Amino acid sequence: MYIIVKNAHLSIIILTFILFIINFVLTMKGSDKVNNKLLKIGPHILYTLFVCSFIYLIIVSPFNFYPLVNGWVPSKLGGFVFYVLSITLALKWAKSTLWRIVGFISALFWLVMTAKLGFADHIKLKNVGEETGAYFDFAQTILLAVC
Repeated sequence: MYIIVKNAHLSIIILTFILFIINFVLTMKGSDKVNNKLLKIGPHILYTLFVCSFIYLIIVSPFNFYPLVNGWVPSKLGGFVFYVLSITLALKWAKSTLWRIVGFISALFWLVMTAKLGFADHIKLKNVGEETGAYFDFAQTILLAVC
């Protein structure tokens, strides 16, 4: 059951990003299709399923993770919140094209950083915290590539 929920969790992440890309492109074009009911309600349903699957995966994890010891769970949830806020900036709050692009890049950044954190098994395990500086190096590399 764990593997099924984990794969569903990853699929939900991909679907939310695909819906974000579609919505972003339609918003940049100024299309009326941005008001499609699926594009309005779909992400909210997917975010709810995402959080439920995240909680399930933490509770029934067969790998004996200690998510609260090293701040792994709060970091993942923080990344998710910043990802959603960046999407909101790109699609709703921003009035100029520049700020929409900033919101898009920010959402992409938080998605990548949160995904990297999700695959960092050494942070999830108790009393293992080596190479945490690699994330700061990765973030600097991304920012330098964008700028």
